[in-house]
Amino acid sequence: MKADDAVVRDFLDRALVARLATRSPKGAAALAPLWFVQVDGRLYFGTGRSTVAARNAAANPDVVVLLDDGERGPVLRLHGRATVRPGGPPAAVMARFGRKYYLAGWRSELSHARSWLLRTRYYGRTEPATIVVEPGEAELLRRP
Repeated sequence: MKADDAVVRDFLDRALVARLATRSPKGAAALAPLWFVQVDGRLYFGTGRSTVAARNAAANPDVVVLLDDGERGPVLRLHGRATVRPGGPPAAVMARFGRKYYLAGWRSELSHARSWLLRTRYYGRTEPATIVVEPGEAELLRRP
């Protein structure tokens, strides 16, 4: 199935966390859970330039994104090509992150207020980067 299929769009709309699978230059696999948004058919992930996900995606742009809906249903596996850009996402993309994770989930965000300082320190350890994934083929997988 293609990335613009209705099933894929539904997963992208409902999922809050994507697991970004990358490979190191030596071929070692790594899996990073990241927040994401979809804008104009591309997936945007905010991270740091020195993270394993950013380093691996820069070295090997073939990535896999795994999505689920938080229930016991199938998992969506989405193949794609990644580009790592220095700095944070563009303003329009940041607005989507804000709407998806802060405005829509403000009760959840407030309930995790104790972790704000820890999150700020985590993201402040490295220069920001944006991983942009151009999705390709997708498939539904049964859970084991």
